[in-house]
Amino acid sequence: ASERAFDVERWKALAAEECPVAEGDMITLGFDGARYRDSTAIVATHVVTGYQWLIGLWEHPQGIDAWEVPVNEVDEAVADAFARYEVWRMYCDPPYWESYVNQWAGRYGDKRVLEWWTNRQRPMAYAIKAYNNAIIAGEVSHDGSAGLTRHIGNAVRGELRARDDQGMRLWVIYKERPDSPHKIDAAMAAVLSWEARNDALASGVGKQRKSV
Repeated sequence: ASERAFDVERWKALAAEECPVAEGDMITLGFDGARYRDSTAIVATHVVTGYQWLIGLWEHPQGIDAWEVPVNEVDEAVADAFARYEVWRMYCDPPYWESYVNQWAGRYGDKRVLEWWTNRQRPMAYAIKAYNNAIIAGEVSHDGSAGLTRHIGNAVRGELRARDDQGMRLWVIYKERPDSPHKIDAAMAAVLSWEARNDALASGVGKQRKSV
């Protein structure tokens, strides 16, 4: 139960020296978290290069019982991302944020902002598998954010009874225990953002722009 989901040293080695993203580029977003006594994260992925960075991370401060994610800051971060980049899709795990996910879908289009429920074990396991394979293969790079790296390292593997097409056990990610202060929401948001990027590539969008 305590086996770490991702190779965090491999992840750290994939930090990019330079950011390849320019304003107006096509990106995807992943959103995950809870509003109370937990954390919420937004992770972006550059469709062309697979570069990821942390748009925002709001974490429950230790030692404070009554706490809520500053929803206005989250809403502003989403608005800023849609204003600065061409967001192809934003995959959102909706629990506790249903009204905001609906508002974003109304504001930016229900073809761009979609609910993506992380409690669906088989789809979640395949999304995590694809992300883990991308880390192993070096297909993903990132900004070296301490918060994202910490959440990647906090995620532990939980094996399922289901197996993939090669007969290997599928697995999902969890916190080390339900009441753990070591959060994984940014890791989950990164998986959702990567899944959206894979869907973008499968749809034939996000090809490198031709120089003028």
